[in-house]
Amino acid sequence: MEYNSHVLEIINETLLEQGSEDEGFIIDNDNKAEWALRKISEERAETQRYVNVCKAMIEEYQEKIHRAEEALKNKTAFLETRLKQYFETVTHKTTKTQETYKLPGGTLKLKLQNPEFRRDEEQLLKWLKENAYNSFIKIEEKPDWAELKKSIIISGEIAVTGDGQVIEGVKVIEKPPVFEVET
Repeated sequence: MEYNSHVLEIINETLLEQGSEDEGFIIDNDNKAEWALRKISEERAETQRYVNVCKAMIEEYQEKIHRAEEALKNKTAFLETRLKQYFETVTHKTTKTQETYKLPGGTLKLKLQNPEFRRDEEQLLKWLKENAYNSFIKIEEKPDWAELKKSIIISGEIAVTGDGQVIEGVKVIEKPPVFEVET
């Protein structure tokens, strides 16, 4: 048995030196077949060990990333709040979609949000028909929301037409503006 063990060690060393895909190596007996099976098992076990270590490291780093992001959020929230308060006291550039105040180190920005419209399609369609707003009705008898929305005037939670008629089937939900600090 010692002879077979010694032969297998030589074969193993030879394979490691030449690479395991050496075409000169032939499995032609049970001992070589057993060696190959053990070798495969060892390689699989070693690879699985390596993969498990890598996965554990990935989990550890993902947790570190999460903690770092939370720490950043906690460390900057106070300053961002103070910057927003300062922003409200200075004259800033206002456009239709945002308000900005530029400083050498970055820009304070208040992005204005579009309101959200919750619609009852059936009720809205009925209302459009009853009030002769046929141009806002698509051929498949569905409100042409994109076109109607352009003509809507917002009055609190109510959507009204240009001539003051309350549009049934539409509820306006205002969204607060989003404050950002860009550096």
